[in-house]
Amino acid sequence: METLASTHKLIVKQKFEPLEALANAAANAVDMSALGNLGEVANKYQVLADDGGDRYRVVEESEYCGLTGRCCCNPNHELKLHVYAPAEVSSSEEAMVFDRPCKCGQCCACFNICRQEMIAYDRTRNQVGYIRQPFMGGGFSPKLQVMERDGEDPYATIESTAFCCIAGLCCDHTFVVKDPTGNEIGRIVKQKPSNFQELATELASDADVFAIEFQKDLAVDKKATLFGALYLIDYMFFENEGEGKVDLVNQQCSFKCCDLYCCGCTCPCHCSCGGGGGDEDGGGE
Repeated sequence: METLASTHKLIVKQKFEPLEALANAAANAVDMSALGNLGEVANKYQVLADDGGDRYRVVEESEYCGLTGRCCCNPNHELKLHVYAPAEVSSSEEAMVFDRPCKCGQCCACFNICRQEMIAYDRTRNQVGYIRQPFMGGGFSPKLQVMERDGEDPYATIESTAFCCIAGLCCDHTFVVKDPTGNEIGRIVKQKPSNFQELATELASDADVFAIEFQKDLAVDKKATLFGALYLIDYMFFENEGEGKVDLVNQQCSFKCCDLYCCGCTCPCHCSCGGGGGDEDGGGE
């Protein structure tokens, strides 16, 4: 974690999982999207420094089955994210751990069971920070509060620059980090695809690319907690971003444009084409 002291910017790339993409494609082809969860695998991330050098490896630890596992509750399942030093330093040297409990996601953030949270630990498992979704989730713009311990006053807020709309592949999505006086101390950006390969990857899977910037003189513990917030944002909003479906049964193609957001609730907005006519009901989502 000490390497964060001199860090100003990190690039986070989620690993593409072929099995997961194949399971989603098969589920979409037979119009049974729930089957896609059977291929859900634990996320893995590569973290690069601004100069392109390896900084960390991040590996998700979570149950596949069970009431809070990936198969049933993705992307709101219980998980731990283990942050390791790069392989050339040590393949097992743990730098940080981020712990997120299972929540009822994509619903109004008015009860604790629906308010997302994450705890950040250092390598010795001492808590260094806590991230929580506030009551009603920030209204029309997604917001998170960052503090040292649950119940303390936040020392920073993370708020999306978007209004009433989040996710989508057509543009960058920026979350600004501000201290209690309103000064910007960092930002988290989910980057749009920069080429056709990245676009195809995001349409077929959950793999995304993020960037995070810190104020240079920010305390290491605070940088580590904001680093954890990046992953919480990924699971909250970007696991199904840009989801593309080719439904062979109904001869229909659809594409997720974005999520409409209000008080913690998200509602996917799709564009579709094709589909059968006849007497069956049609329509968008």
